[in-house]
Amino acid sequence: MVEMSLAEAQLFRMLTTFFGKDNIVWNVSVRTVCGGDYPEGGLESKDEVSRWAESAKCLFTLVDEQDNPKMVVELAPDVASYIEVDVLERHQKLPGMLLACGIQYVSVSRKELDEMLDPSSSLDLVAFLKDRFGIEADEEEGEE
Repeated sequence: MVEMSLAEAQLFRMLTTFFGKDNIVWNVSVRTVCGGDYPEGGLESKDEVSRWAESAKCLFTLVDEQDNPKMVVELAPDVASYIEVDVLERHQKLPGMLLACGIQYVSVSRKELDEMLDPSSSLDLVAFLKDRFGIEADEEEGEE
């Protein structure tokens, strides 16, 4: 059994607090998240992509009330101290694959997570997601 790291557990806690525990799924295969549909036209064959998608995991998947995946949230790989080729490869492949399936992808750096956890910081999960998706405060007020 794979266990969460401290940073993963902290991010999980923030996501479940905001979206609800039943709407965040941990460590789901890319195949499951994409429903077995993969984008065409890559350098790899469909079989290679399928094998990769079966073994690669999404850290946290946000699902709706019908358990349909809507967004994947992951920690960005820390390439400052070491580079894990498989993690870097997944971080490069996954966003495009998810986008082709209509699923949002959000990557959180360790620095961003630390700032969201800092009580004296003005950055929280909501502000972070608004910034990532380009939602302005004026747009939000106009909808009310």
